[in-house]
Amino acid sequence: MKKMRRQISLFNTLTRRIEPVVPVVPGTVSLYTCGPTVYNFAHIGNLRTFLFQDLLKRTFQAAGHEVRHCMNITDVEDKIIRDSQGALPADASNEARHEAMRALTDRFTGIFLEDLETLQVQKADFLPRATAYIPQMIGLVQALEAKGLAYPREGSVYYRIAGLPQYGCLAHLDREGMQAGASVDADEYERDSVTDFVLWKAAKSGEPWWDSPWGPGRPGWHIECSAMGLELLGERVDIHSGGVDLIFPHHENEIAQSEGCLGHRWVNHWVHGEFLMVEGQKMAKSLGNFFTLRDLVAKGVDPIALRYAIQSNHYRKVLNFSFEGLRAAENSLKRIRAFRKRMEGEGQPGGGPWAEAIEPATRLGQAREQFWAAMADDLNTPEALAAIFTLISDLNAHDDHAALGREERDAVLAFLDETDAIFAAWPHEEASLDAEVEALIEARRAAKAAKNWPEADRVRDQLKALGIVLEDRKDGTVGWRRG
Repeated sequence: MKKMRRQISLFNTLTRRIEPVVPVVPGTVSLYTCGPTVYNFAHIGNLRTFLFQDLLKRTFQAAGHEVRHCMNITDVEDKIIRDSQGALPADASNEARHEAMRALTDRFTGIFLEDLETLQVQKADFLPRATAYIPQMIGLVQALEAKGLAYPREGSVYYRIAGLPQYGCLAHLDREGMQAGASVDADEYERDSVTDFVLWKAAKSGEPWWDSPWGPGRPGWHIECSAMGLELLGERVDIHSGGVDLIFPHHENEIAQSEGCLGHRWVNHWVHGEFLMVEGQKMAKSLGNFFTLRDLVAKGVDPIALRYAIQSNHYRKVLNFSFEGLRAAENSLKRIRAFRKRMEGEGQPGGGPWAEAIEPATRLGQAREQFWAAMADDLNTPEALAAIFTLISDLNAHDDHAALGREERDAVLAFLDETDAIFAAWPHEEASLDAEVEALIEARRAAKAAKNWPEADRVRDQLKALGIVLEDRKDGTVGWRRG
């Protein structure tokens, strides 16, 4: 039986239009997402981008497509070198410098992947580390040099943007209104001048280096993604994604490098997620509003509520994160999960004929159609979730008066599974706890009754370590869920 595929349309930064995604290989979407620079903890602004990309990937999967996903790990870059080399003596060997850099990046790569797992973000098919692709980067720079698009200078190599007429197409730069600047070594810069950018950086004192045709050095930041993307996904990629902060210069320079080498379009769809603000302000440690995922978990935040709070807002709109918004997200999730549990039950005999009765199967079909129409229209999650909540209201009211049958309830549960495959926030949960967990819950109840608060907190932490999150209710009962 042929698998049904739904067509998804996305806003293309390159054309500034919402366009259908038509995979180069029918049924398989190739997706490159810019990953983390692993020198510190990812903050929730970074995590918004990765949650948007997970939503993007899961939507295509739920729509019937296979996804070949590559997300790079940037493990050599200016900030990484700054933070990894400071404790080394000036005469440290190159081997020692590489070891120090690996120690830092290994640590934060592990932490980053743990954060993604906590947030239920699917792991990419390819997780290349930049330092494993140095030969491919050197080969790409050589190819650009052979085409006259790159030139060496004092051991470094720079991209000659004057040689590529379409430079500026992604960021929509006004090249005629700009003055060409000198070649620069910086990875990040403003777009008020058109500047030749560095592909290969000559070694500096106190930095790790690799051998190259131009002498010892290291890659520039931009060449890394081009080399890894070309190597792992090929010469034609369906979607390339990242935050809006990467449009220029990073993604613009990726286009210049890759298409300068290939001679044809490399990526068909460029998709970018907007920034996250905190309580209406940019994150800053000095303002006390700079949060990592671990900071929020320590404050008692459910990571899946954070996932939902971010994904329930449209990815192309600036998101204002607030703890009030998190509480609203938690309440929304409770409503969906309670509805799921209701549908998993058998229902109670209703109150007889109802003047506003609906046909559950027809209503469910409408909700599915509305949900997918919204998701297919540039991942319009607010509208998609509205379709779910309207269905919940309608079917709860119907079930109050005339209980849905088992077949009807199972059809609803299938729809909840279908939507949870995208949002990963309302899965089926086992109704029973094992004896150990039941005993711990009872021990905590007894400790609270005896006003032994330290013991109650200790047992709660023990349950949390087992993946059980308790919810103390106003009526004195205790609810629970698997974290």
